[in-house]
Amino acid sequence: MLDQNTDRTWWMIGAVVVGAAMVALAKVVFPGVLTNVEDFFVNMIPKGL
Repeated sequence: MLDQNTDRTWWMIGAVVVGAAMVALAKVVFPGVLTNVEDFFVNMIPKGL
């Protein structure tokens, strides 16, 4: 039972690391696209928050 949870934890950690690496690579290769996406989502947040 515990070994299944440990396996899932390692898969989750691996997925987070791979996802972070993909975002970092995209930030280096396509800086303009990610900046536009960030600006879009920042502008969606109400200023009162």
